[in-house]
Amino acid sequence: MADIVERVAQELGSQRARLGIPLDEAARRAAIDAAKLAAAENAEMTLEENELRRLADAYGIDVTAFFGGRITPKEYLFGG
Repeated sequence: MADIVERVAQELGSQRARLGIPLDEAARRAAIDAAKLAAAENAEMTLEENELRRLADAYGIDVTAFFGGRITPKEYLFGG
């Protein structure tokens, strides 16, 4: 599971950087607490599926991009 959390954390940060927007702006656009997004980008916690979908919408990408273009792994979402 740690590998998935790290991968998503990296993608969260790189997708935000691609758009050139600060963390607080990304959090606002996706209606996510900025501290929670920061923790997710640092692989300190996971986001819920609806939060990932809102971020993907805010970033103009498909949610699977956070997982390398594959189906959203249940291990990330459900700790399995």
